[in-house]
Amino acid sequence: MDTSRRALVLGSGGLTGLAWQVGVLDGLADGGLSWNADLIVGTSAGALLAARLAAGEAIRDVADALGSDRPFRSNPGESARQPGRGGDVPGAVPVSAAIRLVTAQLHPHRRQAVVGLGRRAAAEWTPEASGRWVDAVAGDLAGRGWPAPLVVVVTDAATGRPVLFRARRPVDLALAVAASCAMPGVLPAVRIGGRLYFDGGLRSPANLDAAGAADVVVALAPLTGALRAHRRPGVQAARLRASGATVVLLTPDAAGRRAIGLDVLAVDRVPACVEAGRTFGRRRVADVGAAWGE
Repeated sequence: MDTSRRALVLGSGGLTGLAWQVGVLDGLADGGLSWNADLIVGTSAGALLAARLAAGEAIRDVADALGSDRPFRSNPGESARQPGRGGDVPGAVPVSAAIRLVTAQLHPHRRQAVVGLGRRAAAEWTPEASGRWVDAVAGDLAGRGWPAPLVVVVTDAATGRPVLFRARRPVDLALAVAASCAMPGVLPAVRIGGRLYFDGGLRSPANLDAAGAADVVVALAPLTGALRAHRRPGVQAARLRASGATVVLLTPDAAGRRAIGLDVLAVDRVPACVEAGRTFGRRRVADVGAAWGE
């Protein structure tokens, strides 16, 4: 019997990166792989997918929901919205917000710069806007129990430090997912226990190192760039391998990169991203299955 501790890591990438990851896992599922992981780590858009898989949702159901007009509804009486498509959510990343995010990454004291983003987020925060965002991205997760395998990476807006929400530190699941997805300057931060949290991708595009002591790690990283090497998925994967883990890091091929594009909130690119990911996943069934043990 296989007794290895298996971790699935799902990275950031906005709506288009989410769609690509859904497609990849659906393509792998077509080849017979199932995601009964001991640990599922989600960052930003990956947190939304991680929460659903950890709660037992089938990847095909998630794919169907992502492509429908009525996917993740907060309650049966409301008209549902696709994640990232409701209320005050913009259809593109504003140039000013993109400049601030890049500037923070370039800052010689990066955490201080992230704290600056946090101060701006706190000044702009309102309970109404935050509530609409939580409902839009994860309304149907509200009130659900925290799935045992799940780890959601967020950033504390006041300190600039990463925080890992998990079963031994459970919070409201919808709040945690929405916080991890909350891109500063674009989407509202989320208040949890009196503190504001936002995008888990500020630390790393995928946070592979949160997989800890897993023996086998399969990681999906739609975005791979980071100015500091230790934050890059490829470098984190190499370090896990050096510690003895078997790691398969899946990043977009040329077709996937074209589909994802530069605007990670582009709703019209979702079908192409899912299909590019599905095609890629079907091609990788053999090597991922060999590592995963199926």
